[in-house]
Amino acid sequence: MLLTDLLKPHGLMGRMRWPLIAAALVCAMAASAAGMVGASDTTDQSLLQIEQVASRLSGTPAAVENVAKAAADRGISATSDAQPLLETAARSSFKVDSMFAEISKAVGEAGDDAVDPKAFAKVAAALEAGQAKIARMYEAQDQTAAKDIEMRLANPDNGPRISQLADLMAGPDLAVDTAFTAQLMYLCLEALSNSDVETLASASKDKLQSEMQGVISSLRSKSENEKPVPKDIARANEKTRLTFVLATLSPEDVSVLTDFYESPGGKAKRDALIASYRQASDQANTEMLGQYFQALADYLKTHPRPQQQQ
Repeated sequence: MLLTDLLKPHGLMGRMRWPLIAAALVCAMAASAAGMVGASDTTDQSLLQIEQVASRLSGTPAAVENVAKAAADRGISATSDAQPLLETAARSSFKVDSMFAEISKAVGEAGDDAVDPKAFAKVAAALEAGQAKIARMYEAQDQTAAKDIEMRLANPDNGPRISQLADLMAGPDLAVDTAFTAQLMYLCLEALSNSDVETLASASKDKLQSEMQGVISSLRSKSENEKPVPKDIARANEKTRLTFVLATLSPEDVSVLTDFYESPGGKAKRDALIASYRQASDQANTEMLGQYFQALADYLKTHPRPQQQQ
């Protein structure tokens, strides 16, 4: 396959330090996402707020900058040429409002409320405040605040309950999708340095489009040499961040969340959220790949790589 061959990694390279990535993602997810369309039911609105769906989606195109920095730091020399093309493709492919509406619809059709809407909305607001607090802690590298949170998690009554709750939530799975999209972005940037990149200039649009799903499926199943952040590392670090956020909540709020996620209705909504988020993400990623490689093919016709000039 043309793209599969083109996107082969150049070799095992050192992992980027996760704290830098985590801080960037946390700050991005703390941004306001007001005005999103969808989720008319109060419980569904609260769940999507708790799982930071809107801010995760809206922060995806901006991730190109961080991925490009990772590629440049690892010696991908053509990053500066490819980055503008990828940014354009990501912005036009990740249609946040429509993606959010699709996910909201899927969540609304799954399960029942399984929780007092007012209590759930109260927890959502408290969790959002906790997310902002943890984002500030990361950004300021506030060791005092971190130790305070760690002490709460070390409490034998609170720590295990919070850890169990974090496992029940959708956040770690959604973080895997964020990492997966970043890996696709990295491979897009890396492709311009591939010795076979000139084949793109003569590839038809239909040929490129026909291979997108294969590229996505191949990368989804990949578990070695993942760049810039491995999916399992993304999951583990999202759980760590999430437990810190949950540690800012009162015991009563933790109980409300736990009761919801352990209920049949809550489980159904969580599963629908994860599945619909992945489906919407895969659709956007497919479109991003198609737009990017078509733009790259056009770019190469007027900007041949050095090896093409030999």
